[in-house]
Amino acid sequence: MLSEIKEKIISIVYSLERPALFKDIKDQINISTDALKRELADLEKEGVIKRVRGRYVLTEKGKELAKKLLDRVN
Repeated sequence: MLSEIKEKIISIVYSLERPALFKDIKDQINISTDALKRELADLEKEGVIKRVRGRYVLTEKGKELAKKLLDRVN
């Protein structure tokens, strides 16, 4: 089960519909820079997001999770 913070990060990256800068995510979430770095690193290790040229994108696994999160909300 994902933490609320990780769910929010996934939702933010998914909603942007483009690769996300760290600042894009940070501007929409209320946690410290260090905490966000740790959460992003965890999501990378879990295969949910990856960095491409300094930007964050969802992997196929991440996209599936994002769709499930949206379905749960709707």
